[in-house]
Amino acid sequence: MELNDTGERQTLLINGHEIYIEKFGSNHNPLVILLHHGLGSGKAWQKQIQILLENGFAVWVYDRWGYGNSSDRMELDPPWFEADVADLFELLKESSDKVILIGHSDGGNIALSFTIKYPKKVLGAIIIAAHIYVEPKMIDGMIALQRAFQNQESFRRGLAKVHGKKMVFERWWRAWTELEPNWDMREKLSQIRCPVLVIQGGQDEHATTQHAIDCAQAIPHGQVWILAEAKHMLPQENAEEFNPKMIEFLKLLLKKVQINV
Repeated sequence: MELNDTGERQTLLINGHEIYIEKFGSNHNPLVILLHHGLGSGKAWQKQIQILLENGFAVWVYDRWGYGNSSDRMELDPPWFEADVADLFELLKESSDKVILIGHSDGGNIALSFTIKYPKKVLGAIIIAAHIYVEPKMIDGMIALQRAFQNQESFRRGLAKVHGKKMVFERWWRAWTELEPNWDMREKLSQIRCPVLVIQGGQDEHATTQHAIDCAQAIPHGQVWILAEAKHMLPQENAEEFNPKMIEFLKLLLKKVQINV
């Protein structure tokens, strides 16, 4: 199927629920999958799609199960997000080519988890502000979000505008706060063999910069980039700095495997 820059919008039945997906670019180009954060949707990547297309990539961006225009769900399963990994596998089942994953926050966890489980399907990954263990700043950030949800009508309105009546915040809060306190992904991250760029803002409200450093060091071909002035919503709030770094990494990645775009 030949796709164009305006995108093809589809709602697909995946693993018994509907997934809303938008596909951009030609299926002859290297494919980038964009995985959104824990309270967001595919709309979060609006500042990245066009520059990826201009640099010769095809792009798939979708509302994960329970978000945006996709079906609702009762529970999430962090930190590994096995159900989301299963959805992504089904979406890619007919593709024999390796893909590039770019994931933000929860989407970053999904990208890491998918790459561990299906290494032959992933060419490389960019991970922004994922969480691979618990640290105090993560808890503080979640409490601050809970207060915002409880006290700010504009915060609740924003969620409703994207997700309708889905209980996105409540489900997200319950999933992360009910985890065993000592979970840690670092041992399994050592199984990843493809290049991975770990990105985090120096002012991230949910993690220290050491968190990103530890993530990159746990991955054999991991590297880290800290944008000192950025916060947790780095791809959206710091696109002018993030986008060139994203393209630089992707071009070098394709050069290593000798793919021309």
